[in-house]
Amino acid sequence: MIEWLKNNHQLISLAISASTLLVWVFYAQLLLLNFRRQRKPSLIINRGAGKGLSSLCLISNMSAEPMFINQLVVSIGTSKGPLELDVTDIRQSIDDEDGASPDLPIYQTTHQGPLRSGDFIHIGTFQGMLRSVAEHHGIELDGHRPVGEWQFHTLEIRAVAFYGPERHPLGVLRRFRLDDRGEPDCVLLPESPFTHQLLSRRERRKVRRWLTESLQ
Repeated sequence: MIEWLKNNHQLISLAISASTLLVWVFYAQLLLLNFRRQRKPSLIINRGAGKGLSSLCLISNMSAEPMFINQLVVSIGTSKGPLELDVTDIRQSIDDEDGASPDLPIYQTTHQGPLRSGDFIHIGTFQGMLRSVAEHHGIELDGHRPVGEWQFHTLEIRAVAFYGPERHPLGVLRRFRLDDRGEPDCVLLPESPFTHQLLSRRERRKVRRWLTESLQ
């Protein structure tokens, strides 16, 4: 055995070096994947304090760094096509003639702003957002049900944000089915257990179109 080792020591050294290299490559790959996972932005949209329209809509920043919430949009899927409303600003305008003060704290006027890592905000109830969309489009409601020929099927929340030093915006969305079982409160059923993160190049171009359209 010793004689064989002496005769093949170069081959053995080469095998040991190759094995060591493979181990280092494996660990380097693990470190890279862990680094990318930690750097990957993630916003979570969820229900809170209930499962119906009276529950709160929560947005949580699960990224390693702060994110700047730039835009929030509610879209209702109906029998006649989608109805959308930008709900970023809590107060769309300030009526000075009615004595409203423009010196309100910023958190009382808009949902726009930075969200630290691990923090969350709520943007109101799903019922309130549904009513705002219906009112904006001139649709009368009987509770949560539209009056007339309209039928509401889904409620989608979209958020556009900027992450850390990245120049381009990213988007997230989550869609809920409106499960009307004839009860006073409609049940929200998520179409997916996860918030859809719009991070690919094609999806980010779509997010930029959202921002461009909001400026028109």
